[in-house]
Amino acid sequence: MAALQVNATAPDFSLTSHTGTVLTLAGFKGRRTVVSFLPFAFTGG
Repeated sequence: MAALQVNATAPDFSLTSHTGTVLTLAGFKGRRTVVSFLPFAFTGG
């Protein structure tokens, strides 16, 4: 998968949050949104 360019439209995706809630990018349509992925965040390793 290629990296997105600045101000490009991100493809829709869904994921499960740490609380078990399923979130989709489409659910944030019309609002400013920052998406950040932290691999192995808070795992201590």
